[in-house]
Formats: sequence, C-alpha cells, structure tokens
Amino acid sequence: MFFRNDDVRATIDRSLVELTDLFIKHEIPITHALEPANLTLDVVNWLIDLKKRYPHLIEIMQHGYDHTIKNKQKMGEFGGQRDYDEQYNDIKKGKDLMDKYFGNLWFRAFNFPFGPHNLDAVRAVDDCNFVVLNSHFNRKLDRQIFYFFGHLLNKGIWLNHRISWNLDYFPNTNLFSVDMNISFISRYINDDTECEMLSIDTLKKETIAYSKYRTIGLLLHHRYHNTPEKVKLVDDYLGWAREQNYSFSNMQGIYERFKK
Repeated sequence: MFFRNDDVRATIDRSLVELTDLFIKHEIPITHALEPANLTLDVVNWLIDLKKRYPHLIEIMQHGYDHTIKNKQKMGEFGGQRDYDEQYNDIKKGKDLMDKYFGNLWFRAFNFPFGPHNLDAVRAVDDCNFVVLNSHFNRKLDRQIFYFFGHLLNKGIWLNHRISWNLDYFPNTNLFSVDMNISFISRYINDDTECEMLSIDTLKKETIAYSKYRTIGLLLHHRYHNTPEKVKLVDDYLGWAREQNYSFSNMQGIYERFKK
C-alpha cells in the first residue's frame, strides 16, 4: 500500500502539515507530488528538513510543471494538441528545478496533472530520464478487458484511452509503471478546497477489492482535507489499514521491489 499527495506548491498550508504529521504519527510513508514551477523556498526547505528527519516516510516526486491547463481538449496540462517539443520543454524545466532544489533527495517519478496525456508526453518523460511513470489502474471489469487487449497489442494508449501497465514497463520506454487505484475524494466541487469524500466504509470496501492485486495506491489532495472531519477520515483509515496488517511502501520502494 502506498499514498500520493498532490499539488504541493507555493505555501505550507495547515492541511499539508496536518496530513504529513498524520502519516509520520502512523509511521506510514507519504509521497508528496510537487509542482516545480510553483514552489517557494519556504516549501522547499520545509520538505528538505522533513526528508532528512524522516527519510523512509517522506518521498518527493514531480507533478507536471506548473499545473496550468494547456490541453484544452481534455482539460489537462499535457496531452491533446500539445506536441513533443512543447511538452518535453515543460517536463525538462520542471526536472531541472527539482534537481536544483532537492538534489538527490527526490525520486524520479512523474505524474501528469489532471490525468490526460498522449504518447508524445510519455516519450518526453522517458527522454528526461525519469524511472517511474505514475498513473491509474482500474479494477472494473470493462477496464480489465480493455487492458488485456491493450497488452496483447503492446499499446500504451489505445483508441484514445490509456492502458495501465502497472508494475511493468510502459511500451517502448524505460518507464516503470506504478499506478494509483483509489482516491479519498469522490467528487471535486471546485479547484480550491470543496469536495465530497468517500466514506470510511467505501474506502475499506475498495481497499479490500484491490487487495487481490500486488499494490494498492491511494490518492490525496491535502488542501481538500481542511476540516477536522476530513483529517479524522484519513486518521481512521490509516489506523484501520495498520490493523489489517497491510505493508506500506512508497514509489521508490515499489520500483526497487518489482522492476525487471
């Protein structure tokens, strides 16, 4: 089991600190996904201090470049009408910033903000020498059938839909796929702090359903965990997961265990 927290950017929000402290309390790793162009030195120094104090609990990865919608077709930062050069330049600028800020304290994993991407975007990530591509794996039967035929055809994107290659290499790249499964958020009301969360019972049910697979990835967005009730939801879930004797890792740990 592993956890990714998205959209770490310019400020050290109370919700970011509370969520991070919660994972440290439970001694469960959390991966913070950073928007390189939006970082401030306050956030960078805070993360460096945490990483040095809790090297096995804090992981840092890259989440796009500036989290700005540039693909108008599917409302994302990457993919759509954006060509290879354009996307490569953004990804490389972001990686250069991550190297400048964090040196060897961050893991070369990449996730596309908002989700959408195309093969040019994946090729750009590969050419920037990332080792992990982090996307989504869906357990629903129709998606599993789609993945099955996509694998037979050795496709990364097929019929304009992404094929999950979870715990395997994305076709024709050196990128190992480590994919997410469950989001704590069931519906985003806006891009600020309002949303609807899954109930604790639904989270448990979904976790059990994904337990037949080798990994379970859970997604958080700290700024939405902005009330005591939402923080308690995560606290209760982590306590429950501990009681179920799940093992906990991060993307680097999963990569090192399963890479071929």
